Parts: sequence; C-alpha cells; structure tokens
Amino acid sequence: MGNDDPGELTDMTASMRGSMDLDGDVEKLRSFYDGWAEDYDHDVASHDYGMPDMMRRTVADAVAAIGWSDTRDSLAILDAGCGTGLVGAALHTDGWTNLRGVDLSEPMIARARERGIYQSLEGGIDLTVPVAAHLVASADVVVVGGVFTVGHVPPLALATMATLTRDGGLLVASTRTAYREDTDWDEVTQQLIASGLLELVVHHSDARYTMDSLADYWAWRVRT
Repeated sequence: MGNDDPGELTDMTASMRGSMDLDGDVEKLRSFYDGWAEDYDHDVASHDYGMPDMMRRTVADAVAAIGWSDTRDSLAILDAGCGTGLVGAALHTDGWTNLRGVDLSEPMIARARERGIYQSLEGGIDLTVPVAAHLVASADVVVVGGVFTVGHVPPLALATMATLTRDGGLLVASTRTAYREDTDWDEVTQQLIASGLLELVVHHSDARYTMDSLADYWAWRVRT
C-alpha cells in the first residue's frame, strides 16, 4: 500500500483523481459531485474502498469504549457528508437503524435515498460553515467519512461538525493519510482537545482506505 503517491494512482478513474484537485472550493465540490453521483459507487468499488467498513468498526469500538449498550435502534446517527450512503449502508448492515444524512450534493443525496435506509436526507448542506439550527445538537453520533481528504474541507470544519453532536455524544471521522500530512489537522485537533470540546476515545492509525492508500480513523466524545 502507498500513501497517495502519484505513481501509485494510475489505476484510479478520472473522477477519483479529479476529486483530489478541488482545492476545497465549495462550488467546485458541489458541481464535481453532482456530476459524479451516477458512477460514484462503481468507481470507488473498483478501487477496493475500505473506508465505509472502517467507519463502521470505529463507531462500534467507540460506543463500546464509552459503555453505551443496547442502543443500535435508538441512538440517532447523523451521516455528515453522506454522499451516496456507503457509510450509512455499512452502519445499517451492522444493526444501526436510526440514520439521517446530509450532503452538499443533491444528486448524491438522491442516490443515498435509493438505499431506503435513512429516516431523512438533506442536500445543499455546507459543512465548512455554521449549520442551520435544526441540525445543531441533533445527533448522538455524527459520522464524517471521506470528507477530510485531499482537496476537500479544511481541518477547522471539525469544530463545525462537533456542533451537530449532542453533549456527551460521539464524533467519528476518517482522515486520509496524505490529507493529514498536508494540512494542520494534528494542530487543530489538539487545540480542540485542549479547549475541552473533544476527548479522544478511539484512534485507528494506518488503516485501510483504498487499495493504494491508508487513513486514520478517529472517535471523540464531544463536550459542549
């Protein structure tokens, strides 16, 4: 496995390569994923996309670590940046049924809706800015899979995503290795921990992301 070395990405689809070159621009991201929605699942499956299953595992580990039990049909989970619903599908297979999702792209939301596993889905949600009041403190667990990756949202968006979680709830996220190395992710997360907003519960390092890249998977308890 590699860490997003360009020499190791030759078998990626054009869309997968292009997704790393969006510079975090919200309108570029929206337009790009609107156009990718139809082929997204096929493209990432062809690249052995392990992120959804690792997110499922990290949620289970975090819930066990803080001692929650008998909660899979009652805990409210918000899939932030849900895309076509791959993380939600992995969670649903593991028994989590109280699922909602939000994403920037309406066509991606339409694909997620076809799965029939979410209680509600909402498009047009920019997770880099303060969110609407109805989303604040609306979930026991917020999952953010595949969002903190090259060309997408800045690390400071983690603070915004923490506002979606109820006090004492869990915030679970993936960070692609190249993203963590190329941004101030570690500094930002340490500042959020030092401020008392986040408490690290689980960290899986150098875990599978795709067939040629690794990621870290994190779970924090949120204190608002």
